[in-house]
Amino acid sequence: MKAFATGLLASTFLWGQAPTPVQVTPGTPSIGAPAISAPAASSVSPDTVVLEVAGRKYTAAEIDKLIAALPPQVQQNAHTQPQILNQLFLMKRLAEDAEKAGLDKQPPYQQALEFNRIQVLSQAQLGMIQNGGIVSSDDQEKYYKEHPEKFRQAKVRVIYVAFNPAGDKAGTDAKKLPSEAEAKAKIDDLRKQILAGADFGKLARDNSDDKQSAVKDGDFGTISQKSSYPDAIKAAVFTLKQGEVSEPVKQPNGFYLMRADELTTLPFAEVSTQLVQDLRQEHFNEVMKDLQTQYTVKVDNQAYFTPKPQPPQLQQVH
Repeated sequence: MKAFATGLLASTFLWGQAPTPVQVTPGTPSIGAPAISAPAASSVSPDTVVLEVAGRKYTAAEIDKLIAALPPQVQQNAHTQPQILNQLFLMKRLAEDAEKAGLDKQPPYQQALEFNRIQVLSQAQLGMIQNGGIVSSDDQEKYYKEHPEKFRQAKVRVIYVAFNPAGDKAGTDAKKLPSEAEAKAKIDDLRKQILAGADFGKLARDNSDDKQSAVKDGDFGTISQKSSYPDAIKAAVFTLKQGEVSEPVKQPNGFYLMRADELTTLPFAEVSTQLVQDLRQEHFNEVMKDLQTQYTVKVDNQAYFTPKPQPPQLQQVH
């Protein structure tokens, strides 16, 4: 019986958790409503009786409704593993008995229920703010014209010179690499050669430690503002004019030289979906920044928040 109760408590802990609170910072990636798993495909009609519990028969539609109330990570399993419903029906019965006993009106249960309610509704409101705004075609076109830098892309060639980031503490293979200072001197020299008219592709083939691009004369493909490359790389690329070569850009294990072979702007028709997302994200950031400003706590009495000293604990003498 103890093992059964322990298992039930574990299931209750898993299922009963409210959605994880969202940590919102203006400018962070978009936050949508919590994902909901789709019910498993079934050929059973909604009014078909599919199970019986405690003398009552339930139709497919009724079970679908019960499962829809479960956390997303449990829903799909509940559609394929009927034993999960054992716990659900038992928990529902226990919850009904608790309500009859008035436990939902007693601390600490009343406070826990209210906090869970706050979490669920705040998540729902975040999703509505994020995804509920209507973005017109005029808004999209205006944003596109006012923020051309967001839709630029560059065809880039690179030369990469790796260095040993660990110095003398590195293993044998790493010690074969030059030091950071030696790599910096090499990349500076390569840049001088390029500015003096040397062929970028030949220098890439002969010197770049990025072998995949080196065999293609340094061809690194196309970089856009949405690319997953480090910000320092993108910042360096998009300050270049076509044909220009960047200053060396330091990364954790080496230096990059980048040349912008071709700079273009994605056409409006190709970025309409991104435009809608960007506009909604900006709206979300503005709303959240305003709310965070309004609800920033200003402490009037620090003593309230100062931990009280705990009385010394007696130590058991063995």
